[in-house]
Amino acid sequence: MTLSEILSVSATGFIVVLIVLILLAVIIVMLSKVIRAVEGGAKKSVKTENIKSEPPVKTTVSSPAPVVAPAPAPTTYSNGVTLYKTDYKTAASIMAIVSHESGIPLERLNFSSIKLDDSLELYKTDYKTAASIMAIVSHQTGIPLERLVFKSIKLCDTPELYKTDEETAAKVMAITSQESGIPLDRLVFKSIKLIEK
Repeated sequence: MTLSEILSVSATGFIVVLIVLILLAVIIVMLSKVIRAVEGGAKKSVKTENIKSEPPVKTTVSSPAPVVAPAPAPTTYSNGVTLYKTDYKTAASIMAIVSHESGIPLERLNFSSIKLDDSLELYKTDYKTAASIMAIVSHQTGIPLERLVFKSIKLCDTPELYKTDEETAAKVMAITSQESGIPLDRLVFKSIKLIEK
């Protein structure tokens, strides 16, 4: 074989290998899209079946005793998060707060479930503030949020805040509790002042 024949055979073999690799890549991409479409369709049909199978909740008051509606079934979303007694908007807020307070990007966090605990007693505060406090305590103590149990969160008759905001004050209180070993509910802060340098 001459040099030109060797080069032409090599070039032909190289081109054939490239074409086969490109075809394999296209086939893999198409198969993954088909599989995703099939999985998405299956999840949507399961969700619609769950929605259709749940009867509407009717509450009627026929006696002085309150009528308790049955607890709603947990809702599982396509990203795998199961929500108990909470809505998707609140769950998204909680996830964003945990991501912000922990410093871990949201795409690196994996939430399996979010439960709104009815037994949590809130005094002079709302759920958003309570969620912020829980995330801060989890971050500052290093204990995962799902291993912490909060029986009550009380916004004390607010300590006087000088040159600081409520979020910073909450962090100061959580850190003080952690460092001193005294539970937060046993600490009383009369004032918190940010000292300028």
